[in-house]
Amino acid sequence: MNNQFIGGCEPPIPWIGGKSILLPVLRRLIPPYPQKYLETFGGGGAMTCSGRIAPTQIYNDKNSKLVNFMRVLQSRADELINHLLGVFNSDGTIRKEFAKQFFFNSRDQFIIASNVFYHSESVEDFFDQIKKASNKAETHEEKIHTMWLISELIKEYEKRANDPDLWDAVHFFILMKCSYAATGTSWAIKPVNAGSIARILNHASRMFQNIIIENKDCIELIKFHDSESTFIYNDPPYYMAEALYKGVDLFDESKHRELHDTLNECKSKVLLSYNDCPYIDSLYSEDKWEKIRVARPNSMVLRNGPGALYYEIIIANYNIRDLYKYGTQTTFFDELEPMNNEGRIIL
Repeated sequence: MNNQFIGGCEPPIPWIGGKSILLPVLRRLIPPYPQKYLETFGGGGAMTCSGRIAPTQIYNDKNSKLVNFMRVLQSRADELINHLLGVFNSDGTIRKEFAKQFFFNSRDQFIIASNVFYHSESVEDFFDQIKKASNKAETHEEKIHTMWLISELIKEYEKRANDPDLWDAVHFFILMKCSYAATGTSWAIKPVNAGSIARILNHASRMFQNIIIENKDCIELIKFHDSESTFIYNDPPYYMAEALYKGVDLFDESKHRELHDTLNECKSKVLLSYNDCPYIDSLYSEDKWEKIRVARPNSMVLRNGPGALYYEIIIANYNIRDLYKYGTQTTFFDELEPMNNEGRIIL
């Protein structure tokens, strides 16, 4: 089933726990005709970019760097794309050879983006990183290369100082796009056509034009927007995997309980996606919660081996089983994903 629904597009960045694979299921479970859609843990924007859901849509995430990227994408997409790809000539025209270019992904580029992104808030910290890089060089070739690398770091640092929002967004994209499993820490070569990046970012920017972007605590936002005409989708950090999400306070067990207690009192239609584990199953044990279990390919194949499955659970306070079976706007071309003997959807 195509992941691009109702004029939707691909999400602009890869993200840990991204929901692109689950979209064929999640889209079928959207309640009919909500007036407001709130996505409390927006992440890479897969659900937001999958297509229009309600007249008023709110994307939220607690990660301020991620939200800054989405806001720059929304309002300054041309500048973001140009700084990433060098698309335009000095007179504003598009370079003729652009279609042949590939996104430059090298370890040096990743090191530069990483050092400026993670260490530029403090001059002392930034230059401490430069000193560490200099001390590592041993051979003549390594010293020459390190001198060049340091000069590039300083140039990038100065650019970031003049426009921190834009350059944080540029470096954030590089770190997400070029790291293993979108961790932003370990470099992994991923050659991508520059035209593909420009297309994805342009389409996502258009999708975000009428989206309200927030950077608030999920509980505060849920309580503020809760109403009978609101649909709230929650994709919190998965239980016992919370430490994978950098740049935000740890979403610990007490926060999982607080989220449950808040959603349990909601008037809104509520949908959640979680890892399928005994703790979450017991936390959402009230009769009001309906559950569908899903198995999908495990994206961390290097760790788990090819063919490994990851088990997830979708929870809602409304009838999602009938929605999944019959949908609200089913067509002749809609196909249900297969289920195993245990009633688990297999993606």
